[in-house]
Amino acid sequence: MRRRVWMLSGLALLVGCSGAKATRTKPRGRSAKRPKGPQTMGGLLVDGYIADLEKGSVESRIAAARELTNMGTAAKAALPALRPLTKHADANLKAAATAAIKAIEP
Repeated sequence: MRRRVWMLSGLALLVGCSGAKATRTKPRGRSAKRPKGPQTMGGLLVDGYIADLEKGSVESRIAAARELTNMGTAAKAALPALRPLTKHADANLKAAATAAIKAIEP
């Protein structure tokens, strides 16, 4: 029973449920500049993959390039990090970076 209560309360916190009604209609501060939710998730993922491309191991770079390939044109911000990898010594990384660039560029 305790486990259910903790899970439900954690889920409520995660979702953002509260008993109080929202009174503010206009967003203020940083939230006014940037939307929340699915619109920003792609950008956060791309930023993480760019970090992997720049400083990760060869295996993590290959995985990041493949994930960016799956994202398609939504990953345009990763192109500057992908281009140098097309001249890398590892053939698998080179192929993954080339495939990602082809999938991202229209």
